[in-house]
Amino acid sequence: MSLMWRILRYYRPFAGRILVAFVLLIAATLLNLLKPWPLKFVVDSILPAPQGGIHFPWGDGVWSFPAALSLTCGLLVGIHLLWGAVNLAQTYTLIEVGLQALLRVRTELYAYLQSLPLRFHDGRRSSDSSFRVAYDAQAVQTYFNRGFATILGSVLTLGGTFFVMWRMSPLLALLSLGVVPLLMMAILRYAGRIRKETAALQAQESDVLARASEGLSSIRVVHAFGRESHEVDLFRREARESLEANLRLSMTNVASTLVVGTLLALGTAALLWAGAGEVMAGRMTLGDLLVFLAYLGMLYSPLEQLSYTAWSMEGAAAAAQRVFEVLDTPDEVPDPQTPTRLPAGPGAIEFQGVGFRYARGDEVLQGLTFRIQPGESVAVVGGTGAGKTTLLSLLPRFYDPTEGSISIHGVDLRKLAKQDLRSRQALVLQETILLSGTVADNIAYGRLGASRREIETAAQEAQAHEFILALPNGYQTQVGERGVMLSGGQRQRIGIARAFLRDAPILLLDEPTSALDATTERELLDVLGKLMSRPTTLLVTHRLHAAHRADRILVLEKGRLVEEGKGEELLTKKGAYWRLWQATNG
Repeated sequence: MSLMWRILRYYRPFAGRILVAFVLLIAATLLNLLKPWPLKFVVDSILPAPQGGIHFPWGDGVWSFPAALSLTCGLLVGIHLLWGAVNLAQTYTLIEVGLQALLRVRTELYAYLQSLPLRFHDGRRSSDSSFRVAYDAQAVQTYFNRGFATILGSVLTLGGTFFVMWRMSPLLALLSLGVVPLLMMAILRYAGRIRKETAALQAQESDVLARASEGLSSIRVVHAFGRESHEVDLFRREARESLEANLRLSMTNVASTLVVGTLLALGTAALLWAGAGEVMAGRMTLGDLLVFLAYLGMLYSPLEQLSYTAWSMEGAAAAAQRVFEVLDTPDEVPDPQTPTRLPAGPGAIEFQGVGFRYARGDEVLQGLTFRIQPGESVAVVGGTGAGKTTLLSLLPRFYDPTEGSISIHGVDLRKLAKQDLRSRQALVLQETILLSGTVADNIAYGRLGASRREIETAAQEAQAHEFILALPNGYQTQVGERGVMLSGGQRQRIGIARAFLRDAPILLLDEPTSALDATTERELLDVLGKLMSRPTTLLVTHRLHAAHRADRILVLEKGRLVEEGKGEELLTKKGAYWRLWQATNG
């Protein structure tokens, strides 16, 4: 029940349109109940009087055979056309409402995925999250359009049809319901199986998407090692498991359809046998029997729809559970209810007894205490696994420390809204991530709405302007997925231009030159030196000649701060920094 109400929450803004659709549904149901009566009039009143003299129930006139037949056939077509128009209007309204609700849940789900901390995304595949947004979210529409709307329409049709059938023959009306208990038993038996098998299929389909996404995104590595056939074998294995899950669900659906169809056929046969006896006994006319059989079809059709609807809702429920599983995930790096505004301008950054451990329990940082003055540039160095990148990730609140606190302007980061905090920071990563779009779009990602002049100025400061102009379409050149159309050095320059354009008071650099050759690195270090001269800067690097450019160096070993000072001073101490220098330059 809670799942149903959670889904209905997305339909609250559309209550007015749903009410209109409900009124149209009632009108369509009434028109549908009129459909068999022209046939009864033809059989009972027109065909027995081929010479004419036919009276219509609503008038006193006498009609000839051709005129009465033509009018009745026209009335039959008119009822169908009017029913079709009303049904079209209510169907369109319900589908449009369902799609609007789908838009709401997809947007909410995607927005929540964007807001969840990296700890959540570290533990799952991005393709699985994408599958939930693109496919599982459709359950909200399915649950309403194939569930609630179908149930409502079926109940109205059942009620109206049974009322008319009861007025015509209580005995036959009761007989027509004889298969209903058996039908309900079949629905309950197959419902659980369908939900379980649908959930299994969706999980397998997510695995197929993950395998395809991983194989195609790593196509260079695949080709480089000649592992095309290996990747195809892995994909075939996932696809086969999906096939088997799909086949199991399909066979369950076929079996359930066969059972339902057989039960309804038994009910129809029983009614036909009893109805024929009523006609032979003179208690019903042939027209009455034809109308009754038509109503029986109207009675059994929604019963059949209800059985399929129950199974569709079970499948939709399995998908909806996957959506709400994400939405129910607690945000481990939440915004405060009443966030503090960060003062303008540069401010001191202070670490007080900061420790951090990942979910698996590994302690990465221990007891870090240091202060970075406004406008100071600080480099963080250490061996592999020393915790350098983790330390940097705490400043934008990608993670929160598990011990101690970090403050800017004397304000604990946990008291700041993440959007406010991150708007004061610029980040350059080891490998700049570019989004599909133009070069100008990717530079402007640092400050949306920047003018063309501002974009070009930032590119010039990053020494990227000349190579951008040499591209086929200059700043409007498409960079391809993840920037594959550009070299590593070009991508880094665009990332640095993005940071120049952002012009934030805090600059975070995570191994910005480690993936570059020596010549490109020397060129970019000059650019980075210019960039670092403006804001408060924290540089994470294992390139010690780059660290030497900073005002101060912090040396980490196994998550602990073991040394700090200027590069030349640390070398004279012949401690941890000197050992790193010897290992790097020895």
